[in-house]
Amino acid sequence: MLSLWLGIATVAAHAVRIRTFGLPADPDPVPLAILLVAFALTEGFAIHVRVRRGGHAMSLSEIPMVLGLLSVDPTLLLCARLIGGVAGLALLRGQRGIKLGFNIALLGVQTTASAVLLGMLAGPHPSNGPKQWLYVLIVMLISDVIAAVLVTAVIALHDDPSEWRRLPSALQGLPLVAVTTSIGLISALAIERDTRAIALLAIVAAVTYSAYRAFVRQSQGHQQVEELYAFTRALDGSLDTRGVARIVLEQARDQLRAERAELIIPGADGTHVRLRMHGRSAFEINTAAALPETAWWQPARAGEPVLVAKGTRVIGSIADGIAVPVPLNDHETGVLLVADSLPDIPTFGEQHVRLFQALANHASLSLTKARLLDDLRREVAQNERLATYDPLTGLINRQRFQALTDRHRAAGTPVAVLLMDLDRFKDVNDALGHDVGDQLLRLVGERLQERLGDRGTVARFGGDEFAVLLPGIQTGESAVAVGDDLGAVMEQPIPIGHLRLNARVSIGIALAPEHGHDANSLIQRADVAMYVAKNSHTGVRVYTSDDDRNSPRRLAMVADLREAIQRRDLVVVFQPKLSTATGLVVGAEALARWHHPVHGFVPPDEFIPLAEHSGLIRPLTLHVLEVSLRRCASWRRMGHDMHVAVNLSPNSLQEHDLPDIVERLLGQAGVPASALTLEITESSIMADPTGALVILDRLHALGVKLAIDDFGTGYSSLGRLRELPIHEMKIDRSFVQRIAVDHRDRAVVRSAVQLGHALDLMVVAEGVEDEETLLHLRREGCNLVQGYYISKPLPADEFADWLTARVPQLGGA
Repeated sequence: MLSLWLGIATVAAHAVRIRTFGLPADPDPVPLAILLVAFALTEGFAIHVRVRRGGHAMSLSEIPMVLGLLSVDPTLLLCARLIGGVAGLALLRGQRGIKLGFNIALLGVQTTASAVLLGMLAGPHPSNGPKQWLYVLIVMLISDVIAAVLVTAVIALHDDPSEWRRLPSALQGLPLVAVTTSIGLISALAIERDTRAIALLAIVAAVTYSAYRAFVRQSQGHQQVEELYAFTRALDGSLDTRGVARIVLEQARDQLRAERAELIIPGADGTHVRLRMHGRSAFEINTAAALPETAWWQPARAGEPVLVAKGTRVIGSIADGIAVPVPLNDHETGVLLVADSLPDIPTFGEQHVRLFQALANHASLSLTKARLLDDLRREVAQNERLATYDPLTGLINRQRFQALTDRHRAAGTPVAVLLMDLDRFKDVNDALGHDVGDQLLRLVGERLQERLGDRGTVARFGGDEFAVLLPGIQTGESAVAVGDDLGAVMEQPIPIGHLRLNARVSIGIALAPEHGHDANSLIQRADVAMYVAKNSHTGVRVYTSDDDRNSPRRLAMVADLREAIQRRDLVVVFQPKLSTATGLVVGAEALARWHHPVHGFVPPDEFIPLAEHSGLIRPLTLHVLEVSLRRCASWRRMGHDMHVAVNLSPNSLQEHDLPDIVERLLGQAGVPASALTLEITESSIMADPTGALVILDRLHALGVKLAIDDFGTGYSSLGRLRELPIHEMKIDRSFVQRIAVDHRDRAVVRSAVQLGHALDLMVVAEGVEDEETLLHLRREGCNLVQGYYISKPLPADEFADWLTARVPQLGGA
């Protein structure tokens, strides 16, 4: 399209010139044949000056142009230059298609512009004098500037818009224009005296052409070295792989005179990254899972350079190409390739391969360094993310949550902090495994964030603890509404594989500025409110100052309990079990008691939950178990063939080493396994029946007796109870204590005894407080009883004395 517009401009300008100046009156022409040959030779043997990826052809066409301007009709001159130009460009330089059309249109513009400008300066019939010489020189310089601008415009449109910045480099041939114009003027003077001076003109032109061509080649050689140095400096300044690759590809295309350049480097997980520049396309990056095995550049991956010149073989969509290896480390090699040489070079040759290898060697060092720096950056970024984000859920962590809260407070924004804890999450981990627990935490985080939307920010503090920041919340009612909404969402079943789990939460709320002015105080008070909500089973609670009264005591009690367990300060007491059939004491239940040095007697209902929540229940249970077995051995040495019963916490059946520990303690105490009864609540068995059965089977294999404690207060499946290897069933005291006066409790106890006997279980009733209750249980067939009517729990030494003084008597205390 540009060539067409140039042709139209040429015709229009030439018509204006003829209309303005008319036709010349009988000029003294140089023979047109000589001009035709001169134009063909000068265009056919042009000197190419490379400007980055562009090429500007410098020729000696100014010599015949000067002769033609001074002696030939402009129309004939235009025809001669176009015909001679076509011959030189098409036959001698092999140009075809769009490029040939553009260059012919460019010759027409130059010729017409020169004729019009000279006519404007010197008139329609220029003479051959000093003034006209100056005019001709000016005209030829302007003509060359026009050509440089048009060539730069074509390159900018076709390939690189930044080519305009290199226009000054394209004008470096102006000195040659001045020289050749001067030669043309001298030749015109010589031809006026003797036409045989044309022979001398040819010699001068040939010498000038050869000298300037040698100069251009030498200059371009120096320029190539300078570009190589500039290439290395540019690489030194680039610190990332993408920047290095861009520089490498730009320089490869420019210095190798190629249409396309590509860099192939190994990526992550066996993939390959292909970085490409082609024509005017932007810098492209693609990731390929595999590379084509038949690609022409594949030998370069093995370390062998590849050179494919034009016409050597069919290689697909490229005309010619070079590929060289780029070592990245001891185990990885990339490939740097160029393809489709630009028209100003015939094809790629060995000299291009050597230059390309030099570029690849520099690129290898820089890419290796850049990849190492990229790895370091990724590691730093990952560490920074780990410092502020939870790796499991992707939510922000406590540190970032605190910073975000303090930022809102610094801006004066009221906020609400919601701290939530999953109820019974440890049971999920223990029963189903940590993988399921982790998946549950991820889904909880996603559900909270999805439900909350842009109303606030969700964070995970660790374990099963999440936090929510609500900017702009000013009232407890608004915060509670959000908490209730989140709690309701969490109660909806969460599908994990074939399971559907419920994640109930306890939520504590603190408001700023009412409950605190900074993140630490708000989180601490929301934590206090959350524990109150958990203990009171209220779900959501807003912090009050009354809540804080128990928090320090609770924390102090946990620390004191840990110390008491370590020092073995907890006392193990024993409550006897009586056979209703014989009146003999056949066993005792071991119970833990804690006398705090400051607070005095601490009820089991208070310190046992503390131990379970703080992770102290395991060492506490092992302490009771060890003391009980040692005392049982002592009783047996005294001649009392008795068993001892020890309560296990709900989490004990998820501890896979429990049977091994029991076996070891039995061996250390010298007590037969049949003398130990382990009491487990219904809820602890039903939490994970499959996992519990594995542990129970192993304990049963040891010979240990197993009992279900507090029967009737849980949600047992009778079918499941029948399958479990249990020996005893203990009826909860809440049904036993009123059987003498409440027929409903009597019915419950009667049914429990019958059920136990139907399952071949020993039935134990606890909470026997009077003789009437004892007699009633005997009539119902209950096997064993325990309670204050028999004896209160006694310390070990007192129990031994009581046991020795005991006179077996059914119905007596």
